[in-house]
Amino acid sequence: MNLMRCFAFMLLVGSVLDPAGAEPTTRASTAAATAPSAVVAQATSKAAAATQPTTAPTSQISTKLPTPAELVAKLKQMRQQKAARSKVAYIDLARPVTEKPADFSLFGGADRSTLRGIVERLQRARDDKDVRGVLLTLGPEMQMNLAQAQELRDALLELRRAGKKTFVYADSYDTIGYTIASGATNICLLEGGQLMIPGVGLEATFFKGTLDKIGVMADYVQIGEYKGAEEPFTRTSPSEELRGELSRIAESLFAEIVDGISLSRNLSASAVRQMIDETMLIASVAQQRGFVDHLVDQDGLRDLLKDELGNEIELLPNYGQPQKPQLDFSNPLILLAQLSRKPPPGDRPAIALIYAEGLISEGDGEADLFGGGGVGSESMRKALRMAARDSNIKAVVLRIDSPGGSALASEVIWQAIRHVSQDARKPVIVSIGSMAASGGYYLACAGDYIFADRCAIVGSIGVVGGKFVLRGLYDKIGLSSESFNQGRNADLFSSNQAFNERQRRMIRTWMQQTYDQFTQRVMTTRQGKIRDIDKVARGRIFLASQARELGLIDELGGCEAAIARAAEWAELEPGSYDVRVVPPPKTLADIFGGADDPQVEAESMLPFTAPLRPEGLWRQSLLLTLPPSARRQLAQQVQLMQILERRPIALVAPFVVSVK
Repeated sequence: MNLMRCFAFMLLVGSVLDPAGAEPTTRASTAAATAPSAVVAQATSKAAAATQPTTAPTSQISTKLPTPAELVAKLKQMRQQKAARSKVAYIDLARPVTEKPADFSLFGGADRSTLRGIVERLQRARDDKDVRGVLLTLGPEMQMNLAQAQELRDALLELRRAGKKTFVYADSYDTIGYTIASGATNICLLEGGQLMIPGVGLEATFFKGTLDKIGVMADYVQIGEYKGAEEPFTRTSPSEELRGELSRIAESLFAEIVDGISLSRNLSASAVRQMIDETMLIASVAQQRGFVDHLVDQDGLRDLLKDELGNEIELLPNYGQPQKPQLDFSNPLILLAQLSRKPPPGDRPAIALIYAEGLISEGDGEADLFGGGGVGSESMRKALRMAARDSNIKAVVLRIDSPGGSALASEVIWQAIRHVSQDARKPVIVSIGSMAASGGYYLACAGDYIFADRCAIVGSIGVVGGKFVLRGLYDKIGLSSESFNQGRNADLFSSNQAFNERQRRMIRTWMQQTYDQFTQRVMTTRQGKIRDIDKVARGRIFLASQARELGLIDELGGCEAAIARAAEWAELEPGSYDVRVVPPPKTLADIFGGADDPQVEAESMLPFTAPLRPEGLWRQSLLLTLPPSARRQLAQQVQLMQILERRPIALVAPFVVSVK
């Protein structure tokens, strides 16, 4: 026992005699590994200086050890100095922010790189009494849409209302970055940087001229004069109806951006509009006009934080991120056991969070030209079935960001959502991200209550259908074909000829029935909220604020507001429940051992939709040279063609929105 006391005393003496030793060095190295080097450079240099041995004459070195009382006093002083430093949570947004978690996670657990993961980290900082401030740095590779940026801005505004200082830094700001930063108390910009907000522009691409040149004809029919989904293939310019819809959406988005900056920065709307009309402001002018608070580079952020908080600071890099498990590489068997370990299922009440992101299709959902996923009717049906049968799940939040797709797949998912609400008696709250148009709104209207982000595009209740006739292309390239048909309509979907009048009437009848079913589905849950279905249907599109006035949605708000409402309806107290993504990301345990839940299909293969095919490399490399908005629009149009190959009727919006 005496030996143990002596050993503990020696450790205590060592920590006091070298108070700037292992702990600051470890903190600095951790920060350097997880954050931009400039933000933590001063911390690293100070730690290095603190650990640098000093030389002194031998005669000046005292060999007297401190007394226990002196040790206690020294430790108390060290604790007081550490406690006196202001803690600043640091979050680095250097990479694209995703809506849906990855389909595969090495160890399972929460994915903090998603939009909701970042919002949760900001909320944790808001409620953390030890945190006095928050620092966000925006990198050039950060990507997100305007609706996501507004959710982050709202989270920063909550921190401001909680009395905490928030700092956002970027080398330059575009519309998305500045929308986020406008919620902070301190906007920081590189002295040589700029603020560039060009306004809102919606682009619609029309392919008819190209199709005419190659001998392809789009034989399309649409229900709803404002729908416009067939116009990219049948016109060289937009109809007056589509032109009016897109112009109105552009005006609404512009007003949303102006009002958001004006309110958050306490600036006049005219000053914001003037800034946008000038498009680019250099850093000094942006500061003079009140759009930026500090001109500083990353190396000066630490001193700026210290001055603004009036105290020495302690930077908390990767704040709110879960600790990664320590792997034992010394023993292959132990390493395999660690990699195969699956998080135990929780037994607390839970709210299921289900994502519907991308184009809606039949089956499990197909990846687009660029590897992006879609909303598969079978995948969604399984996820909703899991939520309905799990006794721990008390409510469901459905997060939608979709322009629509297959009419049949939309109906399958609508039925599955209503089963959860009516048969399983679990409330289904819908959260619309940037878009729930056409088939996307078909899904949304199945919910019991609908939230939408302020700049979400909602509606497009209409139907489009048809096929591509390739006879002219075949003639140009010397290709001939001949059909041998039995049955009056065996050639209905033939690419060799257009619909005859009888077939066109048949297609229009089918489409009208689909349109009538669409409006009936809407009124099943929106009865009493939508006063005139004809006023909001016929292919019209609305921004969320207009959609709320017309009864298409219930309330403006993000995913967190939807989760809170789901908990309220399920009678769950705050902090008494978990939020569980359904289906959860696959882990190595699923790959090695299959699924444990008998209701879930056991899969032993890798959780990727398809292997990499060499013949697709050239195609993707060429398409990736296109601007992002053009890539998304091209991918959407190609997927629409694939949907119409299966069935001649689709529910899809005709545009892609991109804000720079």
